[in-house]
Amino acid sequence: MDNLQKNIEKLAILDLLAQYTLTADNHDAEGWASLFTENGRFENGNLMIRGREKLRQYLIIHSQLGTRHITSSPLYTISSDGQSATGKATTLVIAATRHGYRTIMAGQYDDKLIKINNNWLFQCRRAEAFGLPEAPDFSVLTADHHTKKLINILLDAWDKLGEPIV
Repeated sequence: MDNLQKNIEKLAILDLLAQYTLTADNHDAEGWASLFTENGRFENGNLMIRGREKLRQYLIIHSQLGTRHITSSPLYTISSDGQSATGKATTLVIAATRHGYRTIMAGQYDDKLIKINNNWLFQCRRAEAFGLPEAPDFSVLTADHHTKKLINILLDAWDKLGEPIV
C-alpha cells in the first residue's frame, strides 16, 4: 500500500472514530452498534459485550447518562494488505449534572479494526480507565459521589450484558 492510500485509510478510520463519538452522544443505538462487526466486542476489565444486539442495548442504557465523549490522540497502524488496523486513542467522558460538568472517565481505547465491504468497523474496542499510579486498585470511577450513581448504571449494564473474556 502506498503512502497516499495509507493516508486515505487513516482518514476513513478517523471518520469511524467520529461516528462512534457522535452516535453515542446523540443516543443513536442502531448507528453506534452498526460501527462494530456483527460479532464485534466492546471490552472493559474482564468482561465483553459481544454482538450488535447487546451493543445496541448497552448504548440505550448508556444514553440515560447524558454524557459527551471527547476522543483525542488517535494513533493507528494499518496492515500491509489494508484490510485491518490496530490503534489507540485517549478518551474523556463528561456528564452534565446539577453540580456542573463532571468527568465520568478518563482513559484509553485499544482497538482492532477490520475493513468489510470497503468500510472500517470495530472488531474489538477495549476501554481502560486511567487509575491512580500510586493506588492501582482504587476505584477512581466511583470516587466522586456526584457521578457514582451514573457509573453504577453503567456497571449494572456491564453485569447484565457482559460475558467473561476468555
